[in-house]
Amino acid sequence: MLPFNDYDFVYFIGIGGIGMSALAQLFAKQGYQVFGYDQSPSAIVSQLRKEGILIACEDRLEAIPDIICNHPSQTLVIYTPAIPADSPILNYFKEVGYKIQSRAEILGTISKQFVTIAVAGTHGKTTTSAMIAHILHQSDLPMVAFVGGMMQLYDTNLLYNHSLDNVQFMVAEADEFNRSFLHLKPTFSIVTAADADHPETYTTAAQMEASFREFVCQNQKNVLIQHRAADQLKIATHYNMPVLTYGLEQGNIIADNISITPHQSTFDYLGTDTTIANIVLPIAGLYNIENALAAITICLEVGLTASQIQTAMASFPGIKRRFSFVCSHVQYLLIDDYAHHPVEISALLHSVKKLYPSSRITAIFQPHLFSRTKAFYKTFAASLSLADQVFILPIYPAREAPMAGITAQLIFDELTCSRKALVTMGDLLTELASDATMQGHQVILTIGAGDIGAAVSTIAAGLQQIFDKVP
Repeated sequence: MLPFNDYDFVYFIGIGGIGMSALAQLFAKQGYQVFGYDQSPSAIVSQLRKEGILIACEDRLEAIPDIICNHPSQTLVIYTPAIPADSPILNYFKEVGYKIQSRAEILGTISKQFVTIAVAGTHGKTTTSAMIAHILHQSDLPMVAFVGGMMQLYDTNLLYNHSLDNVQFMVAEADEFNRSFLHLKPTFSIVTAADADHPETYTTAAQMEASFREFVCQNQKNVLIQHRAADQLKIATHYNMPVLTYGLEQGNIIADNISITPHQSTFDYLGTDTTIANIVLPIAGLYNIENALAAITICLEVGLTASQIQTAMASFPGIKRRFSFVCSHVQYLLIDDYAHHPVEISALLHSVKKLYPSSRITAIFQPHLFSRTKAFYKTFAASLSLADQVFILPIYPAREAPMAGITAQLIFDELTCSRKALVTMGDLLTELASDATMQGHQVILTIGAGDIGAAVSTIAAGLQQIFDKVP
């Protein structure tokens, strides 16, 4: 399946990333000897190690295995753009003359062999990709999918049917960061959203919109764009091929008869020439119905029947850290979500308020990236202020160095909710304990794309102890 026959060894720099780890698994399953480096021994790194992949967590030359050092011509090096330019391991491979390619370049090369469905967008692409992957998998089509999150039912971000040697369809997230998605020339393209993001890559919204338009123009067959995104990108005046749009109420494809409960959504799919009544989706959120519209449309395009799609959608497992119900207590509910953009947070909180109109809502937010905080701190605050109270954690830096004057205080100062606090992870449970004596039901949300996800189990255990002591 993989067109890299000149190599026996593959070294991943940043192997613990959600996209990199899926590629690493694929290379390992195809018989390559896979090695890698990542900055932290995360759950993903631990899982890859269990699968026999040797991974170092120190960015120093001594961490590179001898077999890699001794076989430069037989080693392919794959890196993520999140790796700092001064990385000793990365620079060693450059200086010695190894074949080095980015994850996006490798994914683009792989995708040329298949009918490729690429899902781009600043929000919704992971869930939409996962929905398409799940439907194709359940319909027994020969497929492989790279999903930017861990799918609940499968506990993996690499999903495939049958032998990897007989793949016909490929599903891939098309990431706008660093313009990575321009390495893809997909058969089918989806754009789920085009709100301004990644200020470290795009200094203006116009630059990002231009990249999205370039991505759309690389499509080979059909393009599907969320209705508002199509207007933002001015697709009608920049693209001379037919484009379908979708949205809950506006677009060529819409949803009707919508009903939402905390653990399920039902709706009718109204397409250009197909109607599917009473689709059951076992996750909540209006934005997930919109994601489902895109997934259903593409699956119809590749030849699946309405019956196949309806059956598969009813068993969609969801994605870890996407509106994930962590625990439920008579006095509170804990929900975990990956939202890290103001638009995503607004959609999340609106959904929670609609589902739990009588509950007091507490948002625990960890900002992700200094550059994103600098660009959007006012809109972060406006979105978070939909909650009754907000606890702001320090910024998770990820790939960035600190920026002078850019801290979580910027968001905190703009919040207008009734109660707010700047906290560390160590202080958080103390703050939550002070709420335990308050009357009424609470919905507590952990929000962010940093290491807050790894802390959720600790927060859940702490909440259990706190509320069990309340009379």
